[in-house]
Amino acid sequence: MFFRFGAAVALIVAISLLGIALEKRSLSLKRAISLQTYRAAQLDERRVQLRLRCEQLGAPSRLLETLPSDNSQAAREPRSPR
Repeated sequence: MFFRFGAAVALIVAISLLGIALEKRSLSLKRAISLQTYRAAQLDERRVQLRLRCEQLGAPSRLLETLPSDNSQAAREPRSPR
């Protein structure tokens, strides 16, 4: 009789430990997914910022600032073929 009782308690403890291990694994995976989602959101925000910066640097007003101010002289000079 004591043997059955001991076996039942051991079985209950084993099942409980297995449940705890599964719960720990589940929480660990949820934490990893949460971290990856956070990092993906950060990368997406960084991509948007860099794209905006590229558009600002490539804007026509910015490009016109880099051209020589005397366009008439550049238009009169013939270009040599290279």
